[in-house]
Amino acid sequence: MTAAATPAHVVIDGFLGAARAGELMQFALAHESEFSQSRFYTAERAARIDTSVRDSSRLLELGPLRAAFAVSVDLVLAHLTRELNVRLPSETKKEIEMVRYGDGGFFKRHADAPPRPDGHDSVRVLTLVYYFHALPQRFEGGALRLFSTDGFADIEPAYDRLVAFPSAASHEVRPTCCVSAFADGRFSINCWVRRMLVA
Repeated sequence: MTAAATPAHVVIDGFLGAARAGELMQFALAHESEFSQSRFYTAERAARIDTSVRDSSRLLELGPLRAAFAVSVDLVLAHLTRELNVRLPSETKKEIEMVRYGDGGFFKRHADAPPRPDGHDSVRVLTLVYYFHALPQRFEGGALRLFSTDGFADIEPAYDRLVAFPSAASHEVRPTCCVSAFADGRFSINCWVRRMLVA
């Protein structure tokens, strides 16, 4: 694949630091029982569970970690929008979830901001994925595959790595391989920067 085929994205390694990444892992372990099957949105904007399309679990209530993560995103948001040539309105909102992919977990090709049936722009503008996991790493696979018009790029879910890309970009999560223990999975924080809906 040539460099020209690489989809637009930004990678920031060492985004939060090992101490805060460790806090996220401890939080995930302490709230294991609260994870539920992940959903995805259909073209009709309906939330759906279908493990033939997306097989992972998620946690929506992150307590004080949510605000702390949002602040960290704000510190790099201007850099990300400049590098990705994405324009954000003055009023935005962040949608945040913690996700775990276990053995065989995946998410088929999709876009976080598909065209809306009403013809309006999607409210999701920028997608950020932050990776953390137990140390040493106990899973394989789980790469984020970003597609362009003439190729794709695979980005490994490296510890303490943030990946950002336009929400309209087509992408998938490649299958993850690990033992069955909850702590051995591939963990991430998914964050979508959204434009505010006008009433």
